[in-house]
Amino acid sequence: MKTYSNITIHHPFSSSVQKEKYLLSYNGQYYEASHAIVELVEELQRYEEEKAAIEAYVRKKEGKYTPEQVREVIEKFIDPIFRAVPKKRSFLYEKELFSAGAIDRFSDTFRFLFHKAYMMVVLVGMLALDAWFFFTTSDLLLFNNKVNIYMVAGLLVFMFASSFFHELGHASACKYFGVRHGGIGFGVYLNFPVLYTDVTEVWKLNRAQRCVVNLAGVYFQSYWLIALLVAFLITGNDILRYLILIMNLGFVMTLNPFFKFDGYWIASDLLGVPNLRQRSLELLSYLYRLVRRKPIDKKPYLLQIRPLEKYGLLAYSVVVNAFMGFYFCYVIPMFLYRFVQTFPDAVNELILYLSNRMVPPFALLRNISMQLIFLALIGYLVYRTITSFTKRYAKKQ
Repeated sequence: MKTYSNITIHHPFSSSVQKEKYLLSYNGQYYEASHAIVELVEELQRYEEEKAAIEAYVRKKEGKYTPEQVREVIEKFIDPIFRAVPKKRSFLYEKELFSAGAIDRFSDTFRFLFHKAYMMVVLVGMLALDAWFFFTTSDLLLFNNKVNIYMVAGLLVFMFASSFFHELGHASACKYFGVRHGGIGFGVYLNFPVLYTDVTEVWKLNRAQRCVVNLAGVYFQSYWLIALLVAFLITGNDILRYLILIMNLGFVMTLNPFFKFDGYWIASDLLGVPNLRQRSLELLSYLYRLVRRKPIDKKPYLLQIRPLEKYGLLAYSVVVNAFMGFYFCYVIPMFLYRFVQTFPDAVNELILYLSNRMVPPFALLRNISMQLIFLALIGYLVYRTITSFTKRYAKKQ
């Protein structure tokens, strides 16, 4: 049963569109809506009978629309809200590890760290120390071949702990700005294992606040990085150098705007374009239909936003689609080609070491294990893609 009173109308949505948009929410999902749609929802919430609400809306608009036209608008733009299936995240697999209640105490305690003064001092200090590290450290990328299993286990524990602290940063930022956060979980995005935090309610915030929430994970990890950099400055320990490099590599991964990590959401908020990836594909579809002279259902988002953001979205669309094409059409095929060429030799070498009762070098074990993990994730990606297409095809039949 449709209950219009269950639709929540929020303040104007912070985006880069030329005409003001509002934010509606229902059943944990958020929707952009024009001022006219919001006015119609308000009338539907005011009256018990839909017919009376439509008549009131027609009177309010002084006969600009007929009751039939208003009814069509309700069926096209409002009724689908009640039929919407909760959207799944962009993960091939996901599992909540810690509930929102389990991390509430931490996020409540440490939300004060998002005061502007704290953030500026920490981020500037981290960048200065990090720059010093990269410019002054000799043998920066030299790795010791005497790495043992205990060191590897320690590095893995460090990476998990650092990533978990990263997610606590997102949760704490939500609390600072007065919105709720969900739990922290584990997921597989494309062929990357990741931790995630449910921060759906950030859509209630303005663009600048959303950017802070999206940057919050890296900001929290900056405290760890500063401690490691200071310790390395004092001791020059190689293990600390490895950890610093791992954290910086993690920053590069999470801040890249091409995959749906933090950098993607930061780019989305800087441009003021929600569903940024979808909008970039929407532009390609629009250009394809324009060239082929096919009917165009709706104007792409690119043509609805302000000029500065318009150029930004255009540049992003070109670069991200080129990058994704490069990743799927070159990086993955090249990995598979090299896997076929080199993996059998690596396995033979491993067998040779074991048959002679010798401990295989760490580099060999690392290469074999990483190739197998990457191959397994690619296989899972292909499997989920095929099953998704199969289900869609079955629904159409």
